[in-house]
Amino acid sequence: MVKILDDADDAVDQVATALEAYETSHKGSECFVRRYNPASIRVKIVDTTFHGRSKGERHDYARRFLRTLPEDVLSQISVLLCLEPDESSLLNLEFHDPSRSYL
Repeated sequence: MVKILDDADDAVDQVATALEAYETSHKGSECFVRRYNPASIRVKIVDTTFHGRSKGERHDYARRFLRTLPEDVLSQISVLLCLEPDESSLLNLEFHDPSRSYL
């Protein structure tokens, strides 16, 4: 089940619904969604499918599941973090403990 961090709104719910299709077709994957500020949604996908793929390849792969979103929702996704399990990233730390937004 997609994990929504913080409060959800309609756009966050729509992103989570799109990511449910990802989790359904990728057993063992984990998806996270968070509203960072009024203009920004952050998405994190953790999946073994990303092994050996470049960041661009990972994003292209994940975007296939997000392209069904309305443009006004899709344009709010400011971070698409695609990681393998146990992969470290500074952006992963920022995802789970976000810095203050000034919006």
